[in-house]
Amino acid sequence: MENNTVLPFIKCKKMFPIRCIRRRSMDFILKGVILTTICLFIVHMTSSYPRGGISQRSLDSMQNQQQTPVLVKKRENFEESIDSNVEQQSKKDNPFVAQPTVKSLQPVAKMDRPSREGEFYKNVVIHFDLKGAPPKVDYFLEMLRLIAKGGATGILLEWEDMFPWTGKLEQFKNTDAYSDADVDSILNEARNLKLDVIPLVQTFGHLEWILKYEEMRKFRENDAYPQVLCLGNEEGVEYVKEMIRQVVKKHSKYGIPFFHIGADEAFEFGVCQESLDWIKKNGKTGGKQLLALAHLKAIAEFAKQEISADTQILAWHDMLKDFDPRLIKNLELGQIVQPVVWDYSENIVTLNDYIFSTLADNFPTMWASSAYKGANYPSASTSEVRHYETNNRNWIKTKQAQERKFKNGFQGIIITGWQRYDHLAGLCETLPIGTASMILQMQIALNAPSSDMETTRRQAGKLLGCQGFNVDGVNIVSNQCNYKGFQTYVIYQSEVPNLFSRINGELGKNHHLMGWANRYNKKYNISQNWYHKEMLPFVQSLVQQYERVENDLRASMKDLFFDNTIDEFIYENLGEMSEKLHGYVDEIQRLDKLRAWPKRHFPIRKEL
Repeated sequence: MENNTVLPFIKCKKMFPIRCIRRRSMDFILKGVILTTICLFIVHMTSSYPRGGISQRSLDSMQNQQQTPVLVKKRENFEESIDSNVEQQSKKDNPFVAQPTVKSLQPVAKMDRPSREGEFYKNVVIHFDLKGAPPKVDYFLEMLRLIAKGGATGILLEWEDMFPWTGKLEQFKNTDAYSDADVDSILNEARNLKLDVIPLVQTFGHLEWILKYEEMRKFRENDAYPQVLCLGNEEGVEYVKEMIRQVVKKHSKYGIPFFHIGADEAFEFGVCQESLDWIKKNGKTGGKQLLALAHLKAIAEFAKQEISADTQILAWHDMLKDFDPRLIKNLELGQIVQPVVWDYSENIVTLNDYIFSTLADNFPTMWASSAYKGANYPSASTSEVRHYETNNRNWIKTKQAQERKFKNGFQGIIITGWQRYDHLAGLCETLPIGTASMILQMQIALNAPSSDMETTRRQAGKLLGCQGFNVDGVNIVSNQCNYKGFQTYVIYQSEVPNLFSRINGELGKNHHLMGWANRYNKKYNISQNWYHKEMLPFVQSLVQQYERVENDLRASMKDLFFDNTIDEFIYENLGEMSEKLHGYVDEIQRLDKLRAWPKRHFPIRKEL
């Protein structure tokens, strides 16, 4: 019987040999193209998808390995593209990499508390920004007890001008700066509560607190902006090193497992003469980016030398993400710095997959950073809890999507509570206004990856001693809570808006004020005295209502803040209404003394 499997081919061979071969060849080529396409697609997907997880044992092993420290001389930011040989230059030939001697003054001394290894966030850190509305010590200690009770693992302390600076830095400290004894009380309480303390010293941008002074102008990158340090000026950089020395000396006996060097929002750099000279001397390959990166590397190495080889150095990510990854790789920055990736928007809109992938190429680990206050808008003085709740919930999703890209995963989350957008800005939500949000966002992090809002709100309410916990715009979370600062929160976020609404409504519908005490009457000294006897008691009654609430607010803040902070807060947030009401009283009394009035028409001109 003829073999049917070969018969068609034999027939083809006899009848149409060339056509058959061509058709079969095309068939094989087509199948090969399809197979190759499938293979390429699979390779692309596996390379772009977050990297596979690693075992906890492997993670622990990598984290316990002591990294070889690298010391860098400086360089600078891109005006021209980086030559390809930058990435290929060997470490041996790299003049910006050297091996320093790292001294260990104190053990790292992480707190002895139950491990959170295996939890969604193994470190949950609460940020205290002291460059505005710094709390009195007793109030500060109460807040530390509250967050420790709630489950936080540590705090990030941004001292700025509130630190008890000495020597050449003493002249720049705040008039209300904490004393040495105050700092010891804070750090000792944190240690007793088993909270890791992470000092934050700004070392690149956000140095307004010291660069704002006349005698420090010479150390600015741009004389018009007292924000960024002239990176090429060695004398100016020495001020930053002295800050690190003093903070490390004070913190060392309490343990410094992590140290944060800031480095965010340095909007302009590489323009002062010393920086330009540095760029010229060290070559143009890396431009200003290399200057900035080398500065960060040198500062990070300096901090480790002052503390311990085991101390982990943290830095905000927003400058790092814009620098050429090849420079970061060549300088081995990932061996010494852990980026803290911040996004305070509700939907994490400033970050994308590319940013995480690029960071992961050079940094084996990272920290997430959300917010509990001070990140809505610069003048926000009331707390919109839902905004921050949404931000923290979406960080959970972001971590789930991005963590596997990093060899050692996420180290944890820092939940920030900004008090000013920068040293020269006004106050935003103060600590008592943001406490309810702080505790809620902390519970979200501790309960992650759970998305049960009711559970986290209930837990937050219980910790705060609240009867219920409502999240509804700028309405207060509860009418009754039992935590320090709650009275201030209720008065400012509930009573003050109601008072202002009532006063503005009364002023807006008073016909006597509208007709005989408007800006025209006051400027051109023409009014009807008969109506003053009705206007004056009316406005004075509004002044009394205002002053009662202001006095209650001041009394509620007395145990929380220094007098200067209370005055600043009242001036910024209630002062305009006070000036408005007292302005009415003063003008009505002045107009009432007039006994003769000017002839019409008045020389009314547009005021420029």
